[in-house]
Amino acid sequence: MHIIIVGAGTVGDSLAGLALKLGHQVVVIEEDETRAENAAEKHDALVLHAAIAEADIMDEAGARDCKALIATTGDDSTNLMAMVLGQEYGIETLISTVNHKYHGRLFERLGVRTLVDPEVIVAQHLLDLVLHPTAEDVTTLSGREQIYHLRLAADSGLADRDFGELESEGLLPEDVYIVSIHRDGEDFFPRTASRLRAGDELIVFARRPLSEKSIQLFTGHR
Repeated sequence: MHIIIVGAGTVGDSLAGLALKLGHQVVVIEEDETRAENAAEKHDALVLHAAIAEADIMDEAGARDCKALIATTGDDSTNLMAMVLGQEYGIETLISTVNHKYHGRLFERLGVRTLVDPEVIVAQHLLDLVLHPTAEDVTTLSGREQIYHLRLAADSGLADRDFGELESEGLLPEDVYIVSIHRDGEDFFPRTASRLRAGDELIVFARRPLSEKSIQLFTGHR
């Protein structure tokens, strides 16, 4: 997929690296000379040192063949201009970070998918890790649901139980679901007969944040 990323700051730079690893064709547009040079040295991608408003820059970036345009700068006016240009070029997927939530409606009117206040999302993730120290990772979704990455402890009451037993004996907290299991280098979706083993890495979905006591049902008492 041909992807244009506007902005080579922390978010844009990380995004470019991830997209390139997946084999996508990436073009980065960055107005700041130092950031543009750093991105060009770091990534095997076309990096254009230019402002998004410069004439013909979208053509140089290959916008007419582009499938996705992602704006990641810290300036909402720059991001919005990128989205307007993306519409003019008929780019199928338009996505932008929005640094101030009261600007969100401007992007929504263009039909742009947005990530509002990315710094707040990072802060929430860090807080989740502080509040749940026994979890491998925690992600809070927009509806306050949470996804946990948990390692099943040997002293967990769930170890050596199959999913039929978990359901029939009500061993899991309400509205908590084990979505997948990682074991011996493989991921699989659990079935009724699937049996949990100590050391399993679990992806767990919860409709509301779990207490540390509920998490210790999986991770044991460390």
